[in-house]
Amino acid sequence: MTWLLTVLLMAACVPPDDGTPEAVTRPPADAADLPGFAANIPDAEIPALNLEMALTLAAMPLSCLDRPHAAPRDRRNYLDTLVASRVPGYEDARAFYGCWDWHSAANATWAMVRLYKEFPDIPVAGLIEEKLNDHLSEEALVGEIAFFEESRSFERPYGWAWLLKLHAELSTWDHDDAGEWATHVEPLATVFSERMVEYLGDLKVPSRSGAHSNTAFSLAMMLESARVTRDVALETAIVEAAERLFGEDFGCPTAYEPWGSDFLSPCLEEAALMAGVLDEDDFLPWLDDFLPPLTSREFAPLTSPIDPDDIITVEMDDSPKRLDATADDVATSEERQADAERRFLASASHLIGLAFIRADAINRMAASLPEDDPRIPALRKIALVHGARGFDAMFDADYAGSHWIGTFALKYLLTEKDRGAAQVEVGG
Repeated sequence: MTWLLTVLLMAACVPPDDGTPEAVTRPPADAADLPGFAANIPDAEIPALNLEMALTLAAMPLSCLDRPHAAPRDRRNYLDTLVASRVPGYEDARAFYGCWDWHSAANATWAMVRLYKEFPDIPVAGLIEEKLNDHLSEEALVGEIAFFEESRSFERPYGWAWLLKLHAELSTWDHDDAGEWATHVEPLATVFSERMVEYLGDLKVPSRSGAHSNTAFSLAMMLESARVTRDVALETAIVEAAERLFGEDFGCPTAYEPWGSDFLSPCLEEAALMAGVLDEDDFLPWLDDFLPPLTSREFAPLTSPIDPDDIITVEMDDSPKRLDATADDVATSEERQADAERRFLASASHLIGLAFIRADAINRMAASLPEDDPRIPALRKIALVHGARGFDAMFDADYAGSHWIGTFALKYLLTEKDRGAAQVEVGG
């Protein structure tokens, strides 16, 4: 699928060889090229966000919320061996202790809430309520506040963005207990909001990473949440920071995407953020400067879903066991191989999730273009190709993927739902 899409896209945009270097002579893409370009993108289908899909996606957070984070892998130091132990009573004094890591527990909780909101009759409603009562109890959130009093930058900005998104979701839910859950989460949301305002005021250079530290992705989520909860101070700080940090950007290096374990697209996430920050008159020329034309060779790296096997190389310990090997030698070898396999699955899960995240960012960007913009049909089809790849591969990374990928599958499906609703409204 990856190679086929790349070939078709390149065939649609590469002019005949006239003997001159394309990089020098290639003219700007003409809007007249776009219909043919879109027609050459393979059709793709994704599953609907219906009750069956909701149950599939809900199963992922439900299966991991009570599964404590793994002990830190790097417990061997040069001079010391570090021993990890659980915080006593963590089940009651922590809210986000499951799903591999803190931010994944936060986004898994959001996913459960949003799925229940979308499908109030979901058969696992009672189980979701049980988990929310346990993890969003007053005692659990008091414990979180106490922890963040000491750890002032832990999970900033990515985890903070998911907590703020969870709070916004709870604040707009008409469930009988949602007000209580939102009240318990609100003090932590306030801490993160206030600290982000301060942090953004001092931030000189954004992170353009393809992973958790990426500034644009977190700001976009926080901006949406701030507008829902009417957090004017945070909204203002984000808009001002985005314009200052990204407003003069141009020529995003699309050829560098993705790195070996990216799950975000730095170029697409920045474009999607600025779509929510700038008005249309400012966004369109900014976008033209920032991203290459869709029909260009330079845009092609953003069109093809990634096969992790094409990118990730992990050395396994396949050396023969010595005849004089001790039990400790064998155990150490097996531990190294298991660790290599875990690292492969973790990196592979990122590249699988990247398909959903690219599709989500493309849909958000396209939603901010004028309704008659000729790029929209091609962008929509590219998003569907990415989304279809995500659903084909979402279970290929075992628990390394299942603890978080479902959240991004839902996030993407919601943009498809919004697109459908907008089409119905436009069609009248």
